[in-house]
Amino acid sequence: MDTAMKQWAMKFKRARSNLLLVVIFTAANLLLTAFNAGVYMLFSATGPQFVFEVGRGLAEEFQSTAFLVAGLIIAFISIGLYFLCWLLAKRRRAFILVALIFFCIDCLLFVLLLLSGGFEVSYLLDIVFHGWILFSLISGTRAWAKLRGVSAEDLDAALQNPAETAAVQPQIAEGYHSAPLRLDDKKGRILIAADYEDLQISMKRTRGLTELIVNDTVYDEVRGIVERDYTLTAYVQNNKIAGMCKSGGGIMYLYVNDVLIAQKRRLY
Repeated sequence: MDTAMKQWAMKFKRARSNLLLVVIFTAANLLLTAFNAGVYMLFSATGPQFVFEVGRGLAEEFQSTAFLVAGLIIAFISIGLYFLCWLLAKRRRAFILVALIFFCIDCLLFVLLLLSGGFEVSYLLDIVFHGWILFSLISGTRAWAKLRGVSAEDLDAALQNPAETAAVQPQIAEGYHSAPLRLDDKKGRILIAADYEDLQISMKRTRGLTELIVNDTVYDEVRGIVERDYTLTAYVQNNKIAGMCKSGGGIMYLYVNDVLIAQKRRLY
């Protein structure tokens, strides 16, 4: 993974970490409020707290604790949605976008409450918190868009020790050339193709065989009547070339030196 991709990976990781902070702060604040602890944590999402306050208000008005319990349950369900986005985003990074949508709604509610209740100086920290989390989730969503096609395993490997990964990759590629399997027989169906400098790269499917082809030479292949997720790799002219199939054969990717150069959604 190149330096730019690593930077996007770090932004995505920070977005997930900040999303978890939203869950922790909001849950803690809700519990403190529910038990009348007399302490209020400013760094909290607005929606769950608002739902609980509505439930508490109805409980006092109708003298029924059922409203209080219902408000608390709904509030924790809404917190659970944030937690679920954080959990699922590790493997399905698109859930960071779902979290951003949820938090945009929360910010809208926060603004409406400010306009209806009047501004106070104490709200400044809440405004800073909402702005910080919103910016973080927007950055994480942009990172998700940039990292589409990068496997979760490759992303984890780069984040665990990025310095070591950057040092090892040039050593692997420098002066190394994959042994060719055979010349391309020009038969079959081209799945995806792209040019990179003087390299003509493609992936082809024929008779239950998928091939990675560079300059009319087959360097890697995978066999199977039914296609599945796979990655084909080759080192040619000091370039690491990878062809990837994800989502049950529906989306194809071509990478050179871990940079995406082509992407295609197959309809058949």
